[in-house]
Amino acid sequence: MARQSYRDPWVKKAKWLTQALIVSGTLNVGLLSTFIYFALNENSGPIHFKEAKPEGFVATAGERVGIQELLTKYSALSFQDLLIRLGNNEHIESGYTRRDLALACLSGFHHFNLERALGGLSLQKRDITFTHTASGEKITLTVFPGLADYQYQAIVSYAKTEKWPFTSEGLFFEIKKSKQLPDTTLLEAFYLTPEFHFFSMLFSKTGVHLRKEHIIAVLAEGEWNFIHSAAQQLKQSSNFTVEMRRLFLLTLIKGKSRLAAKVLLETDQEYCLKQLDNDEVLFLCEILGDRTTPSFLKHLLESPRSDVIWKKASALLYELAAEEVPQELDLQKVKRRFIDLKETERVVPTPSKKKSRSYTVVSGDSLWKIAHNHGTTVQALRVANQLPSDTLRVGQTLILPNK
Repeated sequence: MARQSYRDPWVKKAKWLTQALIVSGTLNVGLLSTFIYFALNENSGPIHFKEAKPEGFVATAGERVGIQELLTKYSALSFQDLLIRLGNNEHIESGYTRRDLALACLSGFHHFNLERALGGLSLQKRDITFTHTASGEKITLTVFPGLADYQYQAIVSYAKTEKWPFTSEGLFFEIKKSKQLPDTTLLEAFYLTPEFHFFSMLFSKTGVHLRKEHIIAVLAEGEWNFIHSAAQQLKQSSNFTVEMRRLFLLTLIKGKSRLAAKVLLETDQEYCLKQLDNDEVLFLCEILGDRTTPSFLKHLLESPRSDVIWKKASALLYELAAEEVPQELDLQKVKRRFIDLKETERVVPTPSKKKSRSYTVVSGDSLWKIAHNHGTTVQALRVANQLPSDTLRVGQTLILPNK
């Protein structure tokens, strides 16, 4: 009996130890199974977060869209579409973000006035050249890296609140593509540009007083690169002289600017008669057509010009008198008809005898432009053609009121 009671504590300990070993073995088996599972699956690769792909691009696995592809895409986007992308600060490469490229296209292709949007702040600039995928053309854009979030917010706010958020060049192109008389607010915005300021000074300081909208109309018939460079030259030299004005107008005339020809002839007829060569005079007459000043044409008949000039002047005088041009032009007869008669004997056609003139609308025309080119007024055009509005269509024929 005493022996049995002596063994009981050892039996209990053995049972406890056995149970502990069973539990420990179970845990070890579980841990071992887990280890084997991960060891067998270690080649399945790490978990990747799905990267959002840029709009309009399909990239293969592991491929990233680069600067060239994005600039090609962004170059075709509208002003508003680029504005939306200014909120995307995803990194691309070389330290640039998507919004950096969108802003470069907004400034480069849409003439966005970034300097004014940021209050004249001095900005870091980097030029970047890309080859357009479709055209193969090499294009250089200016990128403005390092702008903060608050600066992009200011840019977006300016673009949304300013009616004409463009540079001088952008405003110029908006005026050129205006189908009707440019918006008053657009004209007022251009009045504040350096280009308008210097040409306004050039005309006023040389005794030519044109209305502001007429100066813009003259500028709009030129090319921006010439307008901008000429304004820069005036700024640097302060050469507001008659010679500079003549050179400016003659350059525009070579580009077939009818308004420039009209201004030059009306303000400097003596210069045109004595200083322009035959080719320049002929070109001037061809551009102006029936808007050529009659006194200028009569002086040409009395000047030692070529036969071509005499014939051109004679034909225009007959046209202005609403008469048929003779098949064979005799200079002496033309002089007797238009020059040698006494003042009281000259035939001056009355408005009732003049043939009705007409004009066919072309792309880019407006009532204001047509009226200005043909010596009439917008109101007179409306009345003569019974126009319910100022809207014109290409190919439309308008009656030009007699002068």
